[in-house]
Amino acid sequence: MKIIEPSAELVDEINPEQILKKIEMCGKVSRKSTLGDAEQFVRSIIKRGHESVLEHVSLTFKIICDRAIMAELTRHRLASFTVESTRYVNYKDSLTVISPFKNDTVGDTFFRQAAYDAEKTYRDWIQSGATPEQARAVLPLCLATELYMTANLRELRHILKLRTDKAAHPQMRQIMNQILAVFKEKLPVIVEDIKS
Repeated sequence: MKIIEPSAELVDEINPEQILKKIEMCGKVSRKSTLGDAEQFVRSIIKRGHESVLEHVSLTFKIICDRAIMAELTRHRLASFTVESTRYVNYKDSLTVISPFKNDTVGDTFFRQAAYDAEKTYRDWIQSGATPEQARAVLPLCLATELYMTANLRELRHILKLRTDKAAHPQMRQIMNQILAVFKEKLPVIVEDIKS
């Protein structure tokens, strides 16, 4: 069994200047105004709540999280998801899991034992002739899962506002803060108003 941390990474190559100019071009058609400072235009539409123009640009992130967090994340119906399938993937060699506990805690001891027991049961069931589709019934929610999420900038802002909030699940916040960091580095004007 392997224990890893959740993660998120941008898979698209992006040109921030080009993205902002595209948003400006699409947005200014409604008033037939001339193009000018794209960054200032984007800042202005976000401030006024005219975020529909942000839907013209989408980004894709590779996310590694546990199955429980995946279930929460895929509730964002305006995003598109492709998720590792426990029906077809065979975990007979080793389970990779994400622990909700820090090392050296009583909870971590119980967690490791439960994950080990699930791994052993899964492996035994596969060795007895079960298919991955059948044996997945004993896989734990902490199973690490790879997925791709694509969403337009408006939906990504919505997700980030909800999922970086202090009330969000700690693992979800960890992932979303990584995505927020990508925006702060590459497209800061899109997330200036979002605090984590």
